[in-house]
Amino acid sequence: MFPILYQNHDLILYSYPLMMGLGWGVAYQIYFSLVASTTSQKHAHILFWGIFVSAWIGSKILFTLTLPSLESSDILASLSFWTGGGFVFYGGFLGGVLFLSLYHAFGFKLTLEKFWPILPALIFGHGIGRLGCMMAGCCFGKPTDWVWGVLLHEHYRHPTQLIEAFSLMTFGFYLLKSHKPRMILFSFYLGFYGVLRFVIEQLRADEVRGQWGSLTPSQWISILLISSGVFIYLRSKKSAT
Repeated sequence: MFPILYQNHDLILYSYPLMMGLGWGVAYQIYFSLVASTTSQKHAHILFWGIFVSAWIGSKILFTLTLPSLESSDILASLSFWTGGGFVFYGGFLGGVLFLSLYHAFGFKLTLEKFWPILPALIFGHGIGRLGCMMAGCCFGKPTDWVWGVLLHEHYRHPTQLIEAFSLMTFGFYLLKSHKPRMILFSFYLGFYGVLRFVIEQLRADEVRGQWGSLTPSQWISILLISSGVFIYLRSKKSAT
């Protein structure tokens, strides 16, 4: 809708990278505002920037894996791809999980106290990033005659980016206000986002990443998240009894 916010002879200001940067900036502020005083700043920075880099790489890798082979081989050689657009959230999510696993495996004990600030930072940063998708016109929905349709690419479409952004922000505020045990809330997030993304995939029309069998790659990963959320919830409830 507004892929370019400002342009003159010397400067072009693109909305998508601007919102991505804003998302990471907000995530940074939220994360460090929630880091416990007992957590060293050194380890807090290792966690944040480690997740940042691994999520960036993971989102790019999954983007290329879900493209046709000829396109992916060409795009990997492009510097603008690695420094610009072309992210898949689930790739970044899996990249972050891999980093946290390695962090723990190499002797840096990943306690719940250290992990918890990551979650709200992720949720709000992700929501802001989806606003960037809306402004850039990517991740768009199928044509619809529903009242919430937005004009994009010559059709009124399901506002998939806004649905996701609003849902994430709402859940993020719930997360910050809730007094439920943190592992229970983490299981809620996995189930919530898994269901949300599975449904949104049904409404999306940018089918460039294709299908893996009868479902999209994101829907398969959503099923994994939902299953993990149910497992963690049941295990947490059992431990509490």
